[in-house]
Amino acid sequence: MVSVITEAELLVRPERDGHPEAAERIGDLLSEDGFYVVAVDRRIARRSASLRARTNLKLADAIIVATAIETGCDAVVSNDGAWRKLNEIPFVRLDDLLASS
Repeated sequence: MVSVITEAELLVRPERDGHPEAAERIGDLLSEDGFYVVAVDRRIARRSASLRARTNLKLADAIIVATAIETGCDAVVSNDGAWRKLNEIPFVRLDDLLASS
């Protein structure tokens, strides 16, 4: 599961740097079987508000985490150390995961 917010964040650098081919590759990847881009609905919005009120996560981060929780993901993956304070869902730091492989 991938939040539509994550998709937007992934597209910022290619857009900023003028690399439409990179943006297209990201779109292609997220269209592959096994990837599901999840839109923000009211349930996710409410969960993200609750998370943000308790943890001071940025709104985009709270929406991403809320999407993972509300869609039943086993964990949320990020390099953002601020997410370590989450206790609703296991947090996997991408750099740690890559270092152990």
